[in-house]
Amino acid sequence: MRPFRPWIALALAVLVMQVFLGAWTSTNYAALACTDFPTCNGSWEEPLDMGEGFHLTQQVGPNYLGGALHQPARAAIHMTHRLGALVTLLVVGTVLWRLARTRLSRVEPAARLGLVLLCTQLLLGLANVLWLLPLSVAVAHNAVAALLVLTLVWLTDRIWTLKEIRL
Repeated sequence: MRPFRPWIALALAVLVMQVFLGAWTSTNYAALACTDFPTCNGSWEEPLDMGEGFHLTQQVGPNYLGGALHQPARAAIHMTHRLGALVTLLVVGTVLWRLARTRLSRVEPAARLGLVLLCTQLLLGLANVLWLLPLSVAVAHNAVAALLVLTLVWLTDRIWTLKEIRL
């Protein structure tokens, strides 16, 4: 399993970054900044303010009325989360796909579960955008993200404890 160690570590790191982006999206009320897909508010050229959107030391204040950030900052956060989802799909999906093909009983079922969770997460993310963030879908999106992290941690443990792998 040694050849897979750096890849599962990369997949876990990418997933953790995407979870951070999701938390940042939620914290800054950016989930509804773009209400269609694949464009943002019907435009490929929606103004994005990355500087304000990712100002990590922004002042904490009353955010209960839709957030303190203006639309271009929230759109930047939202679109970055989408881009992160694409990177996550490619990196994590490729690693899980390769692991699912190993036919090792300690790895294959967890990798297949991860693939199902990854596809479910993608669909829930799309549903959040297209259906304007229904609470049940948003909660499911968070829950599946947590399950996906747990699955990758589980796989990481299994890969680090197995001696060899046959592809």
